[in-house]
Amino acid sequence: MIGARAAIAALLAAIAVTTPAGVAAADDAPAEGAPAGRAATYPLVLLLQGDELIASEPAGPQDPRDAPPGLALRLRRARVGFDVAQSQFRARILFEADAVTASGSHDTPLAGGQMPFGGPVRATEAYVAWAPGRAFEVDVGSLRVPFSLSRQVDEGDLRLAERAPFVDAFLPDFRTGVGVGGDLGALLYRAAFLSADTTFDGRLISAGLLGAARIWAEPIGPVGLVPWRRTPGDPWYDWFRFAAGVSVLYGTLAAPRTLAIDPDFQAQWRRFVVTAEYLFAIRYDQSNATVPGSIQQGAVIEPGVTLYRQRLDLVARADWERVAGADLWGAGGGVTAYAPDPRWRLSLGFEQRWGESVVPGAGGSSHWVILRLTLAVD
Repeated sequence: MIGARAAIAALLAAIAVTTPAGVAAADDAPAEGAPAGRAATYPLVLLLQGDELIASEPAGPQDPRDAPPGLALRLRRARVGFDVAQSQFRARILFEADAVTASGSHDTPLAGGQMPFGGPVRATEAYVAWAPGRAFEVDVGSLRVPFSLSRQVDEGDLRLAERAPFVDAFLPDFRTGVGVGGDLGALLYRAAFLSADTTFDGRLISAGLLGAARIWAEPIGPVGLVPWRRTPGDPWYDWFRFAAGVSVLYGTLAAPRTLAIDPDFQAQWRRFVVTAEYLFAIRYDQSNATVPGSIQQGAVIEPGVTLYRQRLDLVARADWERVAGADLWGAGGGVTAYAPDPRWRLSLGFEQRWGESVVPGAGGSSHWVILRLTLAVD
């Protein structure tokens, strides 16, 4: 155990020494003229996350991305890639390796970008883009699916170590296709027409198609989910700001003819921020009748506060999922400490989940407690 800790610490330290100190954090405000929603820093993209599993007891397949049971030290996630930007064009490619989850797999059933030969490595974002201005951008390749607020927050910037269970169980992360989007000022939009195939193989067309779109409004000022967007130096710091969005998805997900709607909300005032979203999904058969038992719902709310000059971030979570007539509930919280360079983060989080089990023989409750060290550069 001590040797594993030392190896991870040495790897992180070596990469930190060789990383340019002037690279901005991933969710920092984009520079003028940068593509909408993208950071203006190039070319290095890097994410390393190491976990100390203090406790973990998954409750079966309904928690597909939970950590394995027991105590362990693991390199949870490693990601590396590059950006290339020239005038109105940009190319981006990211490769990610994930640790094994409680289900025994490196990927959840809905995780995209998987390689046909299997293994822990997948490609997440791998696309080329043309952005003649902030109001319009076209992307072609492996893209982040523009559906739900939760999926728009990158793994490296999560305020808790694991997502709400309904997010991983239902919501897609990356798919291959064509997307458009832009920043119209107070209104932002993204839409994409994608293959339902989760693997880069010959089924990119035959696996079905998926359409997704998300629009959201920031009528007063930009809302930031990371502490360096909640500093007194921000001209919007004293303003009560909010953002409201809605996402729509239709097509083949786990099954064909799936329709999902997901409204979300964010509010921010000074060092306080809260996010919330609700998911409703339903499937139809070939006669456009509702498939019995196919309705799925989920909701999550995460209030948080930043303390000590953006060095400490506290967050709480309450979530709910209803699937196959069974209700699952969750509650947890976390604290993240930021180094003077916010690319270095140490977080401690926990969550307890309970309710009616939808899997015969599986326990009705689960929990995890994770201490995570993160180095993120974008």
